[in-house]
Amino acid sequence: MAKPQFFKPAFDALANNGYLGDPTGQLAYAYMRVSSDEQAEEGHSGLPRQILHIHEIAREKKLKISWDLVFADDYTGFEFEHRPELSRLRREYKSGNRRAAAVVMEHLDRLSRNADWHQGFLLDEMKRNGLESVFWKAFSSRVERAVMGAIAQDAMELSLMRMKEGRREKAKTGRVTARTVAYGYKFVDSSGQEGMTSRRDTHYAIYEPQAQVVRKIFTDVASGKTLGQVASELTGLYPTPKGQHIWGLASVRAILKRPTYKGEFHSGRWGKVKDGRPTENDDYIVVPVPAIVSPELWAEANRVLEKNKQTAARNAKKPYLLTGLMRCASCGRSFMGHNGRTRLNGKRLPTPQRVYHCTSRSDHKRTLIGCPQGYIGCIKLDDAVWNIVCQVLLKPQVLIDAVDRHFAADENATLLEQVAFLEQQIEDKVKEEEKLYRAYVAGAFDEHEFADKRRVIKETSYILALEVERLKARVLSRDQVAAQKKFIMDMAIQLQNAGQLKQVPFDIKRQVIKLVQHSERG
Repeated sequence: MAKPQFFKPAFDALANNGYLGDPTGQLAYAYMRVSSDEQAEEGHSGLPRQILHIHEIAREKKLKISWDLVFADDYTGFEFEHRPELSRLRREYKSGNRRAAAVVMEHLDRLSRNADWHQGFLLDEMKRNGLESVFWKAFSSRVERAVMGAIAQDAMELSLMRMKEGRREKAKTGRVTARTVAYGYKFVDSSGQEGMTSRRDTHYAIYEPQAQVVRKIFTDVASGKTLGQVASELTGLYPTPKGQHIWGLASVRAILKRPTYKGEFHSGRWGKVKDGRPTENDDYIVVPVPAIVSPELWAEANRVLEKNKQTAARNAKKPYLLTGLMRCASCGRSFMGHNGRTRLNGKRLPTPQRVYHCTSRSDHKRTLIGCPQGYIGCIKLDDAVWNIVCQVLLKPQVLIDAVDRHFAADENATLLEQVAFLEQQIEDKVKEEEKLYRAYVAGAFDEHEFADKRRVIKETSYILALEVERLKARVLSRDQVAAQKKFIMDMAIQLQNAGQLKQVPFDIKRQVIKLVQHSERG
């Protein structure tokens, strides 16, 4: 996302000659972050407040910050890697184009609320790259930094836990816990009245102008219509759940899959793990709500939807060498394999043929996309691409160099740095436990205090070890690099020995093409 602009007036009001802080001082970056839950509580006051504090400490430290050196994220979550502005800042200070030698922040938790290792890693990374970290709320020691970081993380986790428990208690009393109202419904209180009270005493009531669309969707699909047909008929007649004019297949499918429409609101069914991936919970609560369609119609529509999915032509188990590996030069969509009667080079084919076509041709919005690309014969294109790949394999060193470049790429190198940092933290915890034991033997504290302190160290080590395993799964290791190089060389040798690659099995061909494509990108 682009840098938020709404706090630019606050920057301009504080700036002197275009700079925050001391306009005669040394250049510095500013980093700010506000999460969506904070935005809900504070409106848009979070970033302007941070910029005021950054201005105060920058002036005190004789630093100056121009608008182009301000990096600001609007992001909720633990993972620092997913924040676009922080990622942009990190790329800059790790490159040779660094414009400043310090970064100014309000509090440590603006950098990250994860005290387990994110805070330490980022501060250490900045230090290694010659960047000083300056906080409006400074820390007198590493111990205070660790304690305050842990408090910030605990506060967020406690807040999330309280919110989750609050929603569960709300659902147990038969109230809806949705933050946004489902299409076809409106928020009302227990008396059936709309207004502010419905935000606390939240119930669903049917909103008839949208409910009739929901009924049409379920009825049409249950009668045998495809998602594309339904979406085409709705487009231009009814606004989508997001207020747009054009209905997509995903919008129709989402309505069909939602159990709310048969009278079952599922509270707390879906959540997210720390890396943002969705996860389904087993202990969700079903809250009865007014049904827009009968359970029988809901079940029948979903049965037909599943049947259509299983019998769809795109699911035919026919091998297409290049499906998903090509992009349309006109609209940028991917090409997919297709088997059927169609036109090729302007002529109607008498029998079904295997061809590739741009996925825009099967989109109900194809007239709006306006892609001019036609069909391409599979055999002709597969042979042409495979011949080019074989030519590349005649010079395997080109691919081997590309694999090495990918191994040394910034993303992979950063993951390796994170693993090394965590492994050092785990080693430090082992030493800390040894010191703790020696202090216990010396009588510094009793066995209960020793057990409590040792448990904290063990729990932290366990969390760090889990993070190491998670990161290692994403790293391209030296063994994997060696395996890819061996695979390339084996394919090259086969080609050089009487052109044996012409008879390579389909799966191996596909693997080779993917490797060549990935290596070229690297």
